[in-house]
Amino acid sequence: MPAEPPTDRPLHVLAVADSDSYLKWACATLRTMDDASDVRTSAVIVRNPLAPTPEQVDAAVAGTDVPPPRVVGPGRLRRLADTWRPDVVLVAATGPVAEMVARAVAGGGARRREGGRPALVTGLPGVALPATATGTGWRRWCDAFVVHGRREVEAYRSAFEAHGTAPAVVLSRLPFLGGAAPGADREIHRVVFAPQALVPADREDRVRLLRGLAALTDQGFETVVKLRARAGERQTHNERYPLDALWDAVHDDLGRPHDAIRFVDGPMARWLTPGTALATVSSTAALEAMARGLPTVLVDDFGVSDRLLNEPFVGSGCLVSLADLPVLLRTGGPTPDPGWTEDNYLHAEASALPTTVRNLARRRRAGQLRPVGRVRPLSWPRHAWTTVRSTLPTTLSRRLVRRVR
Repeated sequence: MPAEPPTDRPLHVLAVADSDSYLKWACATLRTMDDASDVRTSAVIVRNPLAPTPEQVDAAVAGTDVPPPRVVGPGRLRRLADTWRPDVVLVAATGPVAEMVARAVAGGGARRREGGRPALVTGLPGVALPATATGTGWRRWCDAFVVHGRREVEAYRSAFEAHGTAPAVVLSRLPFLGGAAPGADREIHRVVFAPQALVPADREDRVRLLRGLAALTDQGFETVVKLRARAGERQTHNERYPLDALWDAVHDDLGRPHDAIRFVDGPMARWLTPGTALATVSSTAALEAMARGLPTVLVDDFGVSDRLLNEPFVGSGCLVSLADLPVLLRTGGPTPDPGWTEDNYLHAEASALPTTVRNLARRRRAGQLRPVGRVRPLSWPRHAWTTVRSTLPTTLSRRLVRRVR
């Protein structure tokens, strides 16, 4: 049975996010923990140049009970932690920001109040392989680290062990994965492509990708690119060649009408409907589509490697070239290998996170959490830079970042 907090005060889980993908993950994760009447959840966004736009916030909180979070600087976050006294803080942020958040909420008055510091839980908002020394280094202070695939459990235990730490590595299915609709339609009339900021990285490869997607229109498919952000909007990773802006620039040179590809934004779930196939290089959206029973393709034209973030999909049966895509889609598209789905992100194991959160809350209220002090930064210069960016007003911070770049 889950361990119950030892007081009548509701268990409070506070999520702190810094960008669109982390906010989506945080809100969906909170939704899995607020079913019980003794659990209270809330969320804030820490001020930084990657902070999501109002439209991205709306997309992230859609379908959850989380109200649009306020934006706070590190000082305000520290005061909120002292005032609200959350039992658990879900740190949903990129590495340097996550470290700054941990320093803010685990030190100062939070340590002296009832039960000491809050428990610190963190993780990554999608496919998290490979487990890197840098990624775990930014998060070596955590009490628990959330992973979403069986292969990630041992990989992260080993990576944290190399830092001399041993947080609980908690397996929990990605919280925004839905279930397959009965009798999902395998007759495909639409292809939705989920782009990423970092892969493929080169302009030439991204133009090649757009050319291949436009060719699908000639084959009778509606071709949609579901953007995480419009050109000029910030997202978790800086996008050097946004696909919508790149298409505006090259479609004439490619001899294609502008409407050969449709660009949309908003929640991905809105587009994962029967009769749709999902294509991507390595986006977590592939898992959302697989979970709904929709045909899903991982485009392998640019290779398969850790750098392209698609190595975890080896063995899935869904790695396909753009040239082979039309013929495959006419026959219903690929079906993921059942052994791969169970070993990776579509496993059927119940989430261990709710029990972990309750146990951490009990230990926090009993003052039994290990001390983390002020959380020594992995890099003092990077920490100073991150703090400056988060302290300044967002517009001024973004201007400063552009000037430094």
